[in-house]
Amino acid sequence: MISARLDRGDYGGRVTSSDMSDEDLLANWELITRAVVRTQERVLNRIEVGGLSSLWFAALHLLLRSSEHRLPMSHLARELSITTGGFTKLADRMGQEGLIDRRNSSGDRRVVYAALTEEGLRVARRSERQYKAALREHVLEVLTAEKLVGLAESAGVLDGAAWADIAEEVRTPAAAPQRSAGLPDRRRRPVPDGA
Repeated sequence: MISARLDRGDYGGRVTSSDMSDEDLLANWELITRAVVRTQERVLNRIEVGGLSSLWFAALHLLLRSSEHRLPMSHLARELSITTGGFTKLADRMGQEGLIDRRNSSGDRRVVYAALTEEGLRVARRSERQYKAALREHVLEVLTAEKLVGLAESAGVLDGAAWADIAEEVRTPAAAPQRSAGLPDRRRRPVPDGA
């Protein structure tokens, strides 16, 4: 079972399907996802107690970490796993609170940036301090730094594979499925009587 191998610190080796049963694969994956989700909930609770939703924090965090504290709104939507329309609504609410504003790109009028305001920068920095303190409490008091680095390296491999798949899908879009000749074509308009 892979969990025993991970406990010994043997990272980086490729596990083949013969090394793990389907049940062990499922159990290990569910344990990882459950642990990450529960820990993230505990960490984000510290932010939410301060009055900032986890989604607002995630947007502010991305902007705080970006060059010039601004990013294209479409990029933020993708990173937050929400639609561009959903992010527009979120940006409207955050703008009303004075945390971000929108700025058009000087080079491409189609691109709209979300940028931190002075108040947004202050709130982002405060919430980031709370987030780091919660990470220390809920992660580093449980895992050693070495185990956290090993976990991050493994997650990086998965993330890289996922991004490679996404890039491949973009390069080679799926062909439209072929319709069976026996199926009715509901796209056609009815033929008027007498035609």
